Amino acid sequence: MADNSTGQKTEEPTPKRKREAREKGQVAKSQELNQAFTLLSSFFVLYVLFSGMLESLMNKVTQLLTFSSIEPITKAGGYEILMESIYYVASLVAPVMIAAAVMGIIINFSQVGPLFTGESMKPKVENIDIIKGFKKIFSLKSFVEMIKAVLKIIIISVIAYIFIRNSIMELVSMTEMGLNASLVLIGQTIFKTAIAIIIFLVTVGIFDFAYQKWEHNKSLKMTKYEVKQERKEMEGDPQLKQKRKEKQRQMSLNRMMTAMEEADVVVTNPTHIAVALQFNIEDMEAPKVVAKGEGYVALKIKEKAKKLDIEIVENKPLARSLNKMSEIGDFIPEDLYEAVAEILAYVYKKENRY
Repeated sequence: MADNSTGQKTEEPTPKRKREAREKGQVAKSQELNQAFTLLSSFFVLYVLFSGMLESLMNKVTQLLTFSSIEPITKAGGYEILMESIYYVASLVAPVMIAAAVMGIIINFSQVGPLFTGESMKPKVENIDIIKGFKKIFSLKSFVEMIKAVLKIIIISVIAYIFIRNSIMELVSMTEMGLNASLVLIGQTIFKTAIAIIIFLVTVGIFDFAYQKWEHNKSLKMTKYEVKQERKEMEGDPQLKQKRKEKQRQMSLNRMMTAMEEADVVVTNPTHIAVALQFNIEDMEAPKVVAKGEGYVALKIKEKAKKLDIEIVENKPLARSLNKMSEIGDFIPEDLYEAVAEILAYVYKKENRY
């Protein structure tokens, strides 16, 4: 039974198939990896700036409380305090947000490389199909993603529980510490827990990226029929291809026939090979091949030579050597100078050129 478009997809995707999928925005990418590294960069910046941010925040709170206790807050004054607080909080978290955005761009680029396409943004009718929507919601892939999310939440909860349990005695002793020391202890506990969770998420992200690449490659696999059809499209119809080749051969033959007007002699096999040579003692260092060929082409060269009254000389070894060792437009090899010179001398003597 012949392969068809509904056959099993057993063939690896061709470069053309991959390129077309990429142009449509279909690439292997792990959101898990993006989230993990974005979170990692955010917490790294937060860890570096934490002390300064905490001190700045304490000073700001103290300033606001002191101001409100000295002067009564009016409507205009309250609005000013609100806007100032918003700007302050924005400037405080800006480094963290910028770090997250930059890391997101870097991770995306490292996964898919330079990719700019608006294909995924185009509205598609199938996206509003209710039946297909339900199929996507209750598909095996959606079920697997849900299981992954639940397992991830459970493991993150276990990691958080372990780290908080190990620090419980220190957290209980906060009642005997000052406010600053308590905040530092809480921050350290949060950072330790966060780093452990991030390491877990990065590990999951790496495995997820490998899985996404495998899944993406699997989705692009082709049937033997599809590969065959693509090859046909790229190579073109065999009959048209044959016609193009025939036309190219005819054009090449026409060029040779025109170039033979400059030939001085044709060396033959006598029936299988013909090589036309040109030589001008004043302008050329050595004889040049202006036409050559075997079989049908050799026959056409000899016919043209007869029409142009060009001398045809039979020399089997020389004809084979010229055909094998030189190309059209080349000067003949030095090894053949003597043999060709004898033939040219014979032709010139016969035509009374000297």
